[in-house]
Amino acid sequence: MPPNLGLAEAMRRADCSNKGLASRVQLVAQEDGVFLQCTHVNVKRWLEGVQPRPATARFIAEALSRKAGVRFSLEDIGMGGTVTPATLERGLEYAEAVPEVGTRLVGLTRRDLADDPLAVQAAVVPSAWTQPLLTWLLSRAESLPVRSGARLNVGEADVCAIRTTTQLFMKLDFQFGGGHARAALAQYYAHDVSPLLEGTFTEPVGRALFSAAAEVTQLLGWTAYDLGRHGLAQRYMIQALRLAQAADDRMLGGRLLGNMSHQANYLGNFHQAVQLARAAQEGSKGVASATTMASFLAMEARAHAGNGDDAACSRALREAEKLFETRNIADDPEWISYFDDAELAGEGAHCFRDLRNPRIAQEFIGRCLELTDPVYARTLAFIRMVQAATYVHQGEPCQAAILATQAVELAGSLKSMRYLRYIQDLCADLKAYRGNPEVESFRELVAGKYPSIA
Repeated sequence: MPPNLGLAEAMRRADCSNKGLASRVQLVAQEDGVFLQCTHVNVKRWLEGVQPRPATARFIAEALSRKAGVRFSLEDIGMGGTVTPATLERGLEYAEAVPEVGTRLVGLTRRDLADDPLAVQAAVVPSAWTQPLLTWLLSRAESLPVRSGARLNVGEADVCAIRTTTQLFMKLDFQFGGGHARAALAQYYAHDVSPLLEGTFTEPVGRALFSAAAEVTQLLGWTAYDLGRHGLAQRYMIQALRLAQAADDRMLGGRLLGNMSHQANYLGNFHQAVQLARAAQEGSKGVASATTMASFLAMEARAHAGNGDDAACSRALREAEKLFETRNIADDPEWISYFDDAELAGEGAHCFRDLRNPRIAQEFIGRCLELTDPVYARTLAFIRMVQAATYVHQGEPCQAAILATQAVELAGSLKSMRYLRYIQDLCADLKAYRGNPEVESFRELVAGKYPSIA
């Protein structure tokens, strides 16, 4: 029987001993008309993993909530039993109060770390993008929660530590894929970032703290998306957007909507992808740097391309390029540093691949391959697969198979379901050329390295 780490963490946050919790549980039970015999021995057994009766579990959650001054659910204290879809659906809701976001994210990270099947396999709900989009667009600066008696006093150094750590995880994501070090990232949020949100801080530090926490949550969502955990990714992104709103960080909010657009487009929800990208632009006008605004326009272009709208795609991409030429790197936040000339060229390559215009796509591909820093291994793997696809579209399967073989060999142990999707799509395109020696050699390589695709 595994120990109840959720209960241990809740007790730590509430600064509650075994004896103290036993006494408080008895008092809560008495208020409910229940005489409950409870001692520190019972608490010890619960910490060891013994599950109490449902009514007792509710008393425990209430006792700890009162002591800590924050709301603990049964899931938070490790006594929720099997996670139900209903509890996961709260992650799709755009919270009115900021403290609700913290509670939901603790629950999401806990299920994420446990590889809970219902969380890992949670479905994307396209309609759930609408409320966050509209609420964020219409939102105004709000007061941050004021807490008295909090154990943690948060300062600028704490915020700096979060941002620095997030950048390290972001680099790992680019180089090795979303599946690399995700557990460490979730653990970092749950144990290092989440408690700070319940601390005391000045107004400026509080804004910066919620912005930094939104960055971590954004990365949790992005890596979940890259790993194919789409429902979980959607929930992280929605909660991250609410944190960005609390921080009054319009530029970061735009980035989150841009990421939602990226995912919606990937899943074939092209109309919503366009709306999300446009919301990113409208909601951050006058605030977003030229680089970030160009990235939002690139997302809109990608969505139009997925929908087969050549004219709208070309228009949005031209606007992105024009704006990108005016950028001043000094105006950019650290998290957009990846969006350089190579990245913009890569977006163009994807657009014209989707529009089945291989000639123009290859112009963008050449520029992207020439400019991309080798540290961005996943980006290079993606663009090489796009290059292979353009040769299939030109009726040159041999060249496509040769390039794809090189791409697979260079990708190494990239942990990215999106990358596997590129390979799967290329294999589908090459089905018409079965029997071709180069194509068959590539298919054998894929079958040996990625049997799930074969």
